[in-house]
Amino acid sequence: MKNVLIVDDETSSLLSIKAGFEPYKDRFNIFTAENGKKAIGILKSNPIDLVVTDIRMPEMGGFELLVYMNSNFPSIPAIVMSAYEAGEIEGQFESIGIISFLEKPINFNELLQSIEEGLLRSSQSGTITGISVGSFLQLIEMEEKTCLFEVRGPKKKGLYFFQQGQLHDAVCGTLVGEEAAIEMVMWNRVRLSFKNLPVHKITKRINCELMNILMEAARRKDEKLHEKNSSVVDESTEEKLVSLNSDSNLLPSPENQTAVEPDWITPECPGPAVLLSPVSNEVIEPCLPNRNHRSAGIQTLNLITDLLKNMASEMIGVMIIALMDMDGIVIAEHNPSLVPPDAFAARSSMILGLLDKSIKDIKGAGELEETIVQASNAWMVCRLVAKFYFLGLVVNRETTLGNVRLVIGKYQDKIRQLL
Repeated sequence: MKNVLIVDDETSSLLSIKAGFEPYKDRFNIFTAENGKKAIGILKSNPIDLVVTDIRMPEMGGFELLVYMNSNFPSIPAIVMSAYEAGEIEGQFESIGIISFLEKPINFNELLQSIEEGLLRSSQSGTITGISVGSFLQLIEMEEKTCLFEVRGPKKKGLYFFQQGQLHDAVCGTLVGEEAAIEMVMWNRVRLSFKNLPVHKITKRINCELMNILMEAARRKDEKLHEKNSSVVDESTEEKLVSLNSDSNLLPSPENQTAVEPDWITPECPGPAVLLSPVSNEVIEPCLPNRNHRSAGIQTLNLITDLLKNMASEMIGVMIIALMDMDGIVIAEHNPSLVPPDAFAARSSMILGLLDKSIKDIKGAGELEETIVQASNAWMVCRLVAKFYFLGLVVNRETTLGNVRLVIGKYQDKIRQLL
């Protein structure tokens, strides 16, 4: 029997879901919690197999619960419920390892199907949850949260501060502002934790959109990867590229540097050692007026995602279509077949890296533009759409390769303009 934990602050919703599972009591043991804090207590005392959680809840919300699970129960899969429209937020939750997204009010049959699929995927692949820094920043922005959270990597850590969904400041080692924000986005295998909000005012050091920071981080990470590739790629390239793709730190941490703590760090709000240069930027009060618009970064991601969905509608049998950087990080995706996006992106990036080197060895061949892989039942196509980005997709053999290439050509300029 599987233990499923449902977390929602709406008592009527919990009762309704629990009643719906009554006919399945021989298969599922249902636990319920009204907020993330109570959910953690249940997780600590019971062997939970899957968690279904709302996002906005009192005392401790779904974001905090997901972060806690990422650090303490990484093998437990999670399903998210939210009143958001799926098109707004679904792709972002998928990108941090959430296996399914359900719109509220919940349809019980959809919930049951998602739970069964989640338990099956968990038994097949083990660890599900894996939060990347970039994806989590986008979710904080979308949710318009005010929060301070720590990013901890091997032998280094840093902080991000958001005010109602706007990234105001970041600190990491001797770096502050945009440079600190960019470096931490490039970290892999991190642990995230929320901190108590500081009592002092926070100086606004970041004045660009979050999307700009994510794009710059992707560009720098790609450059670092290519520098390493140029020194290690040989006949056994594939194994070495796989090793590079799993490299936890492409940028070395600063060493032998004098650092001091910012004045807004308190015992209740601990932070990393940072060196703050005197900057007379605008100081933001703890509370800002509510924003009535989404940021340009989220709008850009939504536009790219919409284009990917339009492309899929013009082809037959699309399993996944995604925009990725050369390091195998998914920027936006449409994934109707629930293909593991990180695995697809890493493999696509590796194939492109191998072929790019081979083509450069053939004088007069020019630059790599597209690669096509034929499987027994599908086509895998990767097309470079910008200097640091490529479009990858897998379609079954019911469609023709000519149609696939025609659709890509129709949309690639539109995607390039958004980048």
